[in-house]
Amino acid sequence: MDESLTNIEQRLFDYYDGKLKGADLYEIKSWIDASDENHRIARRIYSLLLALDVHDAQREIDTEKALKKVKGKRIANRRVINWWQWAQRAAAVLFLPLVMLFVWQQTRISQDKLLAETLEIRTNPGMTTSLTLPDGTLVYLNSGSVLSYPSKFLDDIRSVTLSGEAYFEVAKDLQRRFIVHTTQQSAVEVYGTHFNIEAYESDAHITTTLTEGKVGFLYQKGTGMKRTMLSPGQKLVYDVATQELTRYETSGKSELSWKDGQIIFDNTPLPEALHMLGKRFNVDFIVKNSGLNKNRFTGTFTTQRLEKILKYFEISSHIRWRYLNDPNINQEKIRIEIY
Repeated sequence: MDESLTNIEQRLFDYYDGKLKGADLYEIKSWIDASDENHRIARRIYSLLLALDVHDAQREIDTEKALKKVKGKRIANRRVINWWQWAQRAAAVLFLPLVMLFVWQQTRISQDKLLAETLEIRTNPGMTTSLTLPDGTLVYLNSGSVLSYPSKFLDDIRSVTLSGEAYFEVAKDLQRRFIVHTTQQSAVEVYGTHFNIEAYESDAHITTTLTEGKVGFLYQKGTGMKRTMLSPGQKLVYDVATQELTRYETSGKSELSWKDGQIIFDNTPLPEALHMLGKRFNVDFIVKNSGLNKNRFTGTFTTQRLEKILKYFEISSHIRWRYLNDPNINQEKIRIEIY
């Protein structure tokens, strides 16, 4: 046998025994995912380990030996069978199937956990995407966002982690809560509902907008965690620094427009409007005159270029703007000054 393959097989034994850590664990996982052939070899090793586990269980429970032991303890009169001996015989016969059932259940659980890998979906700046989770939940992922979730929901809680912005249409399951964890010590828990959550790691606020159903927002307050409930048509803004909550009434039209490829301003203040444009066009806006923040805008945009939208700002509110770097050069972000 090829020496390199023998080494891989030994490492696969260590992997399924939970002995690999750090770089070794990452390396063997990468090897398994590298090709279908590698995956087949890994499954063969795993099946072999399961077979060895079952063999060991059988070897530890010798049914014949147990029966002989019971027979040897019969009283002289063979016509009279002590009830306790009968119980021992029955136990000896029934114990093996029960143990084998237990082994099968445990191996199935272990196999499921091994197969439940953590998946990660990322969207590039200025792009959006959608996906369906293993439970049927539909997710729209906004620009520059990351969603981590298991390939199978095995526990009593359906748990995902979000850094960025996403709209969830959660599949109803009254037995298993659905929880969205953020990277900023907050979470949203539901059983089946439609809501939007914006929780970019670099932002000072986390915003949750509920359109249908009911959700609980979990957040840090002091050294503990608190929960507050939202009803449809409400938007909750959590200040990460002060740990304070602000609740608003909203139609959700503006907050959710991004998932349909639109930008909808609905009496939207300038700071929020620039925030929406920044996500859509991957732009950093720098407002030089804070007095401009009192301006509000209403309008719907779909395929318009950024310059066209900013021209609308100029006409409606006499706001001026200029590029701080060359928009034609490939760079991480365009910077625009508002004055």
